[in-house]
Amino acid sequence: MKRDPIDIIPYQEIWLKQFEQAKKDLSLALGTLADCIEHIGSTAIQNMPSKDRIDIQIGVKEVSDEVCEVINGALQDFGFSNAYLSKDHLPPNESDENEWKKIYLPGVTHRWRFKANIHIRRVGAKNYKYALLFRDFLRNHPESATAYARLKQSLSKHTRFDRDAYCEIKDPVCDLIMINARIWEKSQSQA
Repeated sequence: MKRDPIDIIPYQEIWLKQFEQAKKDLSLALGTLADCIEHIGSTAIQNMPSKDRIDIQIGVKEVSDEVCEVINGALQDFGFSNAYLSKDHLPPNESDENEWKKIYLPGVTHRWRFKANIHIRRVGAKNYKYALLFRDFLRNHPESATAYARLKQSLSKHTRFDRDAYCEIKDPVCDLIMINARIWEKSQSQA
């Protein structure tokens, strides 16, 4: 499968509308299978440069082969490539791979004029919470968001056609951001 080059572009106002369209379509197709559908990743952060691809997180009760098959059946009319079991990278001091498994769905469909990455994770799992906290922290900390944007822009120039290298370098940076995100989250709960 040919992969798109990694191009980081300036923030686009249309990203929110694209997410809303995807959420509406996915909600109708998945019904009660989807506990929630969230806009995550850089396109969910105001003024954040990003790849022109909407990151979507769908929360489900469990991640399994059976759920994957149900999702593929429910979304058959979209013409997506099949969803498949996958896992997120393990941050430091994490060893329970069950907390980091997911179903991944390449979100390219004739219904949308945009592309999406659809991450289907168990509600409450560590990877589910990680995506939301990462987004919320950067929404509330523009200096960190700007530094992260600069890293992605520079990194994409050096790894434009090597997505594995891009992720291999970017993931530990995300883990560093999460150290401060967890401190911020704890301070919010104590306030």
